[in-house]
Amino acid sequence: MYLNTFNLKRNIVLVNKTAIILLLFNLLLSCEYQKEHINITSSRSLHFKNTKSFSETKWDSLNHISNKKTIHKKGKLNSKYKTFGWHLYSNGSSYKNYNFKILWGISYFSYVVKPETGGYKNIHQWKTTALIDSAKVHNCKVFLSVSNFGRKNNSTFLNNIKSQETLINNLIDLLAYRKADGINIDFEGIARKDRKQLSSFVSLISKRLKKANPTYMVSLCLYANDWNKVFNIKKLNPFIDFYTLMGYDYYGSFSSHAGPVTPLKNSKKFGNGLENSVNNYLKKGVKAQKLIIGLPYYGAEWYTSNEKTPSKVKKFKSHPAYKTIKRIYIDSLKIPLQFDIESASTYLSFKDGNAYKEIWFEDSKSLAIKYDWIKKNNIGGVGIWALGYDDGYLELWNLLADKFSE
Repeated sequence: MYLNTFNLKRNIVLVNKTAIILLLFNLLLSCEYQKEHINITSSRSLHFKNTKSFSETKWDSLNHISNKKTIHKKGKLNSKYKTFGWHLYSNGSSYKNYNFKILWGISYFSYVVKPETGGYKNIHQWKTTALIDSAKVHNCKVFLSVSNFGRKNNSTFLNNIKSQETLINNLIDLLAYRKADGINIDFEGIARKDRKQLSSFVSLISKRLKKANPTYMVSLCLYANDWNKVFNIKKLNPFIDFYTLMGYDYYGSFSSHAGPVTPLKNSKKFGNGLENSVNNYLKKGVKAQKLIIGLPYYGAEWYTSNEKTPSKVKKFKSHPAYKTIKRIYIDSLKIPLQFDIESASTYLSFKDGNAYKEIWFEDSKSLAIKYDWIKKNNIGGVGIWALGYDDGYLELWNLLADKFSE
């Protein structure tokens, strides 16, 4: 009897030791993951900070967009879902090839905030773009993105009520001028100390816009991982019509290993994934139906140490658009597609001269799995960053129609 009691106690101690070791190991992995990703202050600013801006007419002529005839798959959007896309100013007149019939809403990117005053550094072609007219013909809602990037810029703006008033007054005028439907706030790189100020600003802008026009909608971009805990969802909820989750850049220019831009599930191989990001926000109080999950129409390209996955990064190369990956690597160079089941992501791994390369991106196969996951979990809808990144190819539009049509 005493021997059995001793053995039982010893086994309990061993089990507890094992549990503690596993817990510490998981914490270490989490810390390492955060350490690798914590320096990301902006997902989108990394993509367009060096982007050239042309007038739509110039862009049109450079890309021969008017000579292209795009025949989209027929289908009417299922009213149960919101399909949302961002039109980046640098994508010019690519909207001439958009299937507005399958889009619930589109956001013009962007009103770039001047943090010291609340005025704009740029609104690009917001006042003149025919994108808005094209969208309205098909009852697609139109939003103006409002962007501010970097800890210093956000702190300057969020602690200056006069700047906020100027921004709000400008937005009321700009929305009325184009008869738009609302705004999409994209403030990236907010410091934890400004959490309260963010909530106060969202409350103020929502009240003021809805006073100007009760039908205006206010939406807010959420980070894939809110490491700094800047989003007080309970405080924000009453003033937000829907959230747009930036469900990408889990791997990118900051990564030590090449990996999926949007892994669906958590895994030992690639760490945190989209499912975990969504669940974290749902637990904090975001309603599933008020959440639109943004997915990337671009990839990440690295020089790597070998062809294995995950492979150690030698140098980050670029964020190629879907159309670039298709045209150069798949259609021209005939690099075979590979698929990672754990992350539900497509990738290319090949030798380029004496160097190894890996490109991770979303295609119709990987997006189909993620769209099905969104529908299965009764999420409000899907977002596309960015529209036009697939210009010249129809498969992603066709997939969107297949998955979200009536």
